[in-house]
Amino acid sequence: MSRNPRRRAAIAATAIIGALTGVLAAPATAALGNTRTASAETLVQAAGVRQAVVNATKAYLGTPYKLEYGWTCGTARVDCECLNRHAIWDGTKAATGRGLQLNYWLQGQINQGRRTTDPRPGDLIFWDTDPDDGIRYGGDLDHTGIYIGGGQAIDANAYYGRVKYDTVTLGGTERDPIYVDVLTPNGY
Repeated sequence: MSRNPRRRAAIAATAIIGALTGVLAAPATAALGNTRTASAETLVQAAGVRQAVVNATKAYLGTPYKLEYGWTCGTARVDCECLNRHAIWDGTKAATGRGLQLNYWLQGQINQGRRTTDPRPGDLIFWDTDPDDGIRYGGDLDHTGIYIGGGQAIDANAYYGRVKYDTVTLGGTERDPIYVDVLTPNGY
């Protein structure tokens, strides 16, 4: 390993950047003697969990929409909160062997994570689709989905009657979504 602290820092930065994209740079790996720091390994695992959540969410594309209440929603028909619950559980279970159980109602899902202004794939996204209900983010007609990156989300959409790709602004109608990271605060 190099004795030059700047070179070590550059090598570590290269490894972390590579880990964030899911690929460790070959020169950094060789320079580190094929060992990774705990933080780089954690970043690789987190990226894998997030990708698994995105993949699990995509598996529900086209699933019919059905408004459900409570813990009873199945996988054959889902509403927006139910989609979040299944996608987060399926993705975290596939990636780590232990699934993350989300709350069954929208406000509970918001409270289960931490709000972020720098969303990453796998974060939850929430829209205030009924500003007249008096309850910002938590009223009966508010809506949620999974952020998949690139300004895109997947949501169980009642209007279209199915799970579909959407923009983070719901086609320009909701310009102020909030993003909630439920993965990091819960150890994923």
